[in-house]
This record gives sequence, C-alpha cells and structure tokens, in this order.
Amino acid sequence: MAYMNQEKKRKIAAELKKVIPSDWKYSLGVDNHSTIVLTIQSAPVDLLSSIEDSDSNHDRTYLQLNHYYPQNRYEGAVLQTMRAIIKALNLDNHDNSDAMTDYFDVGHYVNINIGRWNKPFVFTGAKVAEAA
Repeated sequence: MAYMNQEKKRKIAAELKKVIPSDWKYSLGVDNHSTIVLTIQSAPVDLLSSIEDSDSNHDRTYLQLNHYYPQNRYEGAVLQTMRAIIKALNLDNHDNSDAMTDYFDVGHYVNINIGRWNKPFVFTGAKVAEAA
C-alpha cells in the first residue's frame, strides 16, 4: 500500500537538493499520505516548451509531467536533469504491481508539476528571438 510520510519526504528532499539546479525554485509536499508532489515554480530553462509540441502554438502556464516518459517532452541536459529528479523522487520506492491481475503495490506515488493551475510557471531565463 502506498505510504508517504514526513520522514521519507526529508530523505527525498535531501536527494533533490543534490540534483535540482540551485537557480530553480520548487516546493515539495505530501498528498493524502501516499504521494510525493514536486512543484517547480520557476527556472532559467523554459520547461513548458518541449519537443512534443514544438510545432504547435500552445500558451501553457502549467504542466503535469508524465514521470514515466520524460523523453517525450525534453531532450539534452534538461532530460538528464529530469531523470535525476525522478530518480531522487523514487528513493526507497518499489513497484510490485501487476496490472493483469488488478494488483497495485507501490511504495509511494510521484507527481511532478511545472507551475500550478492558479500560479503559472515563471521562466527566468532570456527569451530567444525567433527567426522570421
């Protein structure tokens, strides 16, 4: 049964400090005693733009990241940072689930938010001028 408490959160927070760049603002919380929630509020990297919708014209202000497939959204150094973040969020986690028998057994769930619906992500870096 998924369970998350403040002690596990402190361990995860210590690991996140090692992998999240110091100029990123983020918060870490526990939801329903089962989920660790990371919310990245601002960064000098535009985490809302991605390779997934680079050809579309989205004006996103927040995003709930699918932590199973970060490679669908990011590439390069940002992808490596996200993978390190996901690894830190899964510290002391296990997944013995079997979807075929409808049996779910995880240590805890993970949510990654880039901004919030009521408080948008803030890109603190320099905007790159688009070629016309």
